[in-house]
Amino acid sequence: MGGRGWSLAQRKHFVRAEKMFGSEADLILNQTTKTLNNPNPHHNWEPFATQNPSFDEYYKEQGIVSPEEWDAFMEVIRRLLLAAFRINSSSQFCGDIRSQLENDFMKCPQAEAADGSEVDGVGPLLCYPKNLAWQSNFSRMQLRKNQTLEGFHEFLKLENEIGNITRQEAVRMVPPLFLDVCPDHFVLDSKLLFSF
Repeated sequence: MGGRGWSLAQRKHFVRAEKMFGSEADLILNQTTKTLNNPNPHHNWEPFATQNPSFDEYYKEQGIVSPEEWDAFMEVIRRLLLAAFRINSSSQFCGDIRSQLENDFMKCPQAEAADGSEVDGVGPLLCYPKNLAWQSNFSRMQLRKNQTLEGFHEFLKLENEIGNITRQEAVRMVPPLFLDVCPDHFVLDSKLLFSF
């Protein structure tokens, strides 16, 4: 699995994560499958309010959306953003993390979509090269509040903390792909650092 040239902290975190997910992966997956849509009743939380009359009035006055398309527009902007992240290609652990995601977390249970159909829980973003960007079909709120997703959430927090992944909205990952950054270019946005 690698390990040459790793700092003590990186080794410690990776071994800890490997132990946790290697031994508990099946348990986490089984629990998540059973209780994904039935979170622990002791963790009651209210969904975010997505209705705001002032917001509606302001954007109606702007006239950027026709009255016929207004309801569809509001439906789209009220959807919760899904948790997305990218593996930092400059990390020594890039291949190991990608393998762990492909072998362990793609087996995550399916999430229920808004229309009641099931969608894959975790998978790579197809538009991003080398499977370095991933998205979970769990909202950030589900990741934080659903105890059965705790293992995956801990993985994300740990790898983000030590710099192996960067949590970022999927829509913000796409523009750098079209920018076509070359080694002799100067880029002001630090988020583009990992695109080559």
